[in-house]
Amino acid sequence: MAFIINGEKIGDDVFEDEFESIKEHYISAGEAVCCDRDEEFRAYATENVINRVLLEQASIKEYGEVSEADVNAKFESIVAEHGGADAFYDNTGFNRGDEFMLRRKVKSSLMVDRYLADKLGEETEPTEEELKAYYEANIEHYMSPVEVEVSQLFVEPTSHEAAKEVYDSLYLARKEMLNSANFLELAQKHSGLEPDEIQMGFIKQGENMPEIDAIVFSMQPGEISPILATPFGFHLFNVTGRKDPSPVPMSDIPNLESSFVSKRREDRINHIINDLKEAGSVEEIEEAPV
Repeated sequence: MAFIINGEKIGDDVFEDEFESIKEHYISAGEAVCCDRDEEFRAYATENVINRVLLEQASIKEYGEVSEADVNAKFESIVAEHGGADAFYDNTGFNRGDEFMLRRKVKSSLMVDRYLADKLGEETEPTEEELKAYYEANIEHYMSPVEVEVSQLFVEPTSHEAAKEVYDSLYLARKEMLNSANFLELAQKHSGLEPDEIQMGFIKQGENMPEIDAIVFSMQPGEISPILATPFGFHLFNVTGRKDPSPVPMSDIPNLESSFVSKRREDRINHIINDLKEAGSVEEIEEAPV
């Protein structure tokens, strides 16, 4: 893959480096990365490289090249923040042979940052109207989680041999419950626990084992679960209430303003890049085999 961007050829090696960087980012974030995501990552890489080159070109056209002195100063500052060269390479996973590439990235960052700083100007505080409009437009991200109110009959077998006996007793208890018997009374009878130990109250997803969540959050109030076996024993659940998602009040969202400012900046940068694309020329070409 290669592109001609405003007359400048950007070879496959640049896109391949970006692709590998993106893949490494997802790996370091703990995500599963396999060949079936390569097409996705290559699309990201292509977009990133094209956008970066357009911004670099616009920066050079408007302000000239970044001086090597500025690049050196910025690179040395980054290294110093890590406590010196040895610590920098240990912390980042790069090696000293990567220095040329790292300096090129620093130069690119300086070019892009100065251009965007000029075009974007100073950030302004969002108004209440802007925040409200942003909140309402993204309300699906500001919903409370589903909660279910649950009671549990739990019995832990004392031995492997006792497991069948426990299961059989819960099977019969469940039949009675399905025939309108009182769950709490039967749970006390079979577990010997007090009501406050049986009634779990309202719970949110993620507060219990995934296999328990899968059962109770698929139930509606009044339902009795199948018998569930976990490493701890046998469980029966009765869902007695359910709170469906509802909008979280704006005042209870601590990061609303920072999210708005980040999204506004992202939108403005995308607008700048789209203007550069419309005014310029981006052409994909076949790169001759080596």
